[in-house]
Amino acid sequence: FRRFVVDLDGVVWSGTSPIPGSCETIRALRDAGCRFAFVTNNSSERPEVFAAKLESMGAGGDPSEVVTSAMATGKLLETAFEDVRGRTAFVVGGPGLVEAVRAAGVHPIEGDAALDVSMVVVGLDVGLTYEKLRIATLAIRRGARFVAANVDPTLPAEEGQRPGAGAIVAALQATTGVTPLVAGKPEPYILQIAQEKLDGGPALVVGDRISTDVIAAKALGWPSALVLTGATTLAELAAAPVWPDAILRRMSDLLEDLPHPRVRPASGPDLPVVATLLHEGGLQAGNVRERSGRTVVAENGRDTLIATAAWDPAGESVALVRSVAVSPGCRGKTAGILAVAGALRLAARAGMREAYLATVDAEGFFTRCGFATVDRDVVPESVLAHPQISRECPTSAAVMKLTIPDMSS
Repeated sequence: FRRFVVDLDGVVWSGTSPIPGSCETIRALRDAGCRFAFVTNNSSERPEVFAAKLESMGAGGDPSEVVTSAMATGKLLETAFEDVRGRTAFVVGGPGLVEAVRAAGVHPIEGDAALDVSMVVVGLDVGLTYEKLRIATLAIRRGARFVAANVDPTLPAEEGQRPGAGAIVAALQATTGVTPLVAGKPEPYILQIAQEKLDGGPALVVGDRISTDVIAAKALGWPSALVLTGATTLAELAAAPVWPDAILRRMSDLLEDLPHPRVRPASGPDLPVVATLLHEGGLQAGNVRERSGRTVVAENGRDTLIATAAWDPAGESVALVRSVAVSPGCRGKTAGILAVAGALRLAARAGMREAYLATVDAEGFFTRCGFATVDRDVVPESVLAHPQISRECPTSAAVMKLTIPDMSS
C-alpha cells in the first residue's frame, strides 16, 4: 500500500499517550514515500490541533492531512440543506465543530435564543451541562433538524473507554424520540474528503472500530485493517457483521512480515492437518472428527493451514473454547488470535453468550484475546464437568471466561 487512511484515537494514541510503535510506523512509512490521511470521528478540535499532536509524538503531521467528523458535518450540512447558508444552529460540541458549522455558512446561537434554531448539531463536548441538554432537547422538539457529528459511544483513553459523542446523542434521542442525521464514520462523507486529500484511492483504512472504520471502508470498496489497541475487542469482532481484511495487534504490525490468513470452518480434508497442529502443540487430537463442525482453520495461501481452534457446547448458551494450536513458524504472529476469533464467531452464530477455556501455560495469550481468569467456584458445573477440563486438564489449569456480545443488537 502507498496510501493510508488512519484513525487516531485507539490507533495512534490513547488519550495523551502514543500507542507504542504507532508513531514510529507512520514515520517509517512516510520515509518510504507513503501518503496519509488521518481520519477521526473526534469532532472536538480543529485539524491544526490533531496535526500538532501528531508532530509532537514524532509522527509528523500537517493540518492538510487531517479529516475530522466536524469537517464531515460541514459537508453533510451542505448536502442535506439546499439553502444552508444563513441558517442557525445550536452546537453541542467543541471548537472544531463550531468552526465547521460556521464554515458551512451556519450561525451558531447560544442560550434560550437557540430554542428556535434551524438545527441542533451534536458532537463530543467535554463541557457538557444539563443546560445544554435542555436547550438541545427543546429545540429539537420544536422542529430543529438533529445532526450528529458521529455516534461513537466511547472514546479510548489511558484510563479506559470514556463517554463519546454517541453517549450525548443517545441522551437526546431518548428525550426527543428523534433519530439524527449522522456525518462521521461509517457514513461516506469523511472518507470522501480523505479520498480528495489522497488524490484518489484505494487506500488501506486502519482503525480500531468495526462499526465505523471497517464498515466505512467496505462501503467505499477499500481494504481495511483492524488494530486491537482501541475500542473493538476480540469478542466484539467475533459478533461483528463484517470482518476486516487484516487484523493487527497494533499499528506497528504493518511493518512486520505477518501472515494474514483466511479463517474458515474446517472441512473433512483439513482434519489430518488439524490433528498434526494439535499434536505439535502438545494437545490431544483423538476426537478431532467429532467436532469438525465446530472447528475453524486459518489458511495462509492455498492448502496451507497455520492455525486452528474449536468450541464445544458446555451448557445453555455456554461454549468451551478448546484445541487452539498454531504451527511453530507462525506463533506470535496473530494467527492464533484469528483462530480464536473464528471459533468465537461460530459459537456466537450458534447462540452462545459466554465462552470458557482452561489453560496451563497460555494464560497471557488468552488474556490478550480478551479472556479473564475466574475462580473455579463461579464456573458453571457444566463447564467443569466437560471431559476436556475434567479429564484432560490438571486441577492447576487456569479457567478463563469471555462474554460474547449479542449479534442481534
